[in-house]
Amino acid sequence: MWALHARYRGRDTRRAELVGRFAEALSTLDGVGEFEKLGVEDIRANIDSATAACDVVMALLAAGDWAIGIGVVPGADTDDDAHLREMAVEAAGDALRPTARSGVVRVRISGARRDDVRAFNISAAFALLSQVLGKRSIEGREATSLVRSGLNQNEAAEELGISKQAMSQRLQAAGWHAEQAGWQLAVNLLAQAAQRHPA
Repeated sequence: MWALHARYRGRDTRRAELVGRFAEALSTLDGVGEFEKLGVEDIRANIDSATAACDVVMALLAAGDWAIGIGVVPGADTDDDAHLREMAVEAAGDALRPTARSGVVRVRISGARRDDVRAFNISAAFALLSQVLGKRSIEGREATSLVRSGLNQNEAAEELGISKQAMSQRLQAAGWHAEQAGWQLAVNLLAQAAQRHPA
């Protein structure tokens, strides 16, 4: 079981509105519970799968200006247990330190030591993904967004009015393959951290 707590660290003067829009938008993703807005800068929600947790983190990292805490409760056999869901939310809030910087993802595994290597590995995977996302040009963001939405390279190239070769070059320059590998690694690590007996 997973939960996510995010804090807006940007300088937008209408931060309360922006944070509210993010909460609404993220709540529409598959496997994501309704994001609760806490105060002006914070949002949190329970997440139903490692895949959904990664999708939310990637959206926040791509947007920039967010510090992110992930809480994991190992061995939770059901998402219906309110106590376990609250434990996940508490762990996510604990992971998100008051001084958390934007672009940083911290993980807390309920019942584990603070220096748990699983939590460190998940944070490290997201640090690498954040680096890939942060280096993208506007064209690279357009190209990866289209492919992420489900279009193949030919369809995405047509949508942008460029050749297939140009699309391939944009994806390569944007680090698309590194993003895909890093995303799968993060999903695997989050899933393993939620197992009762990690492999």
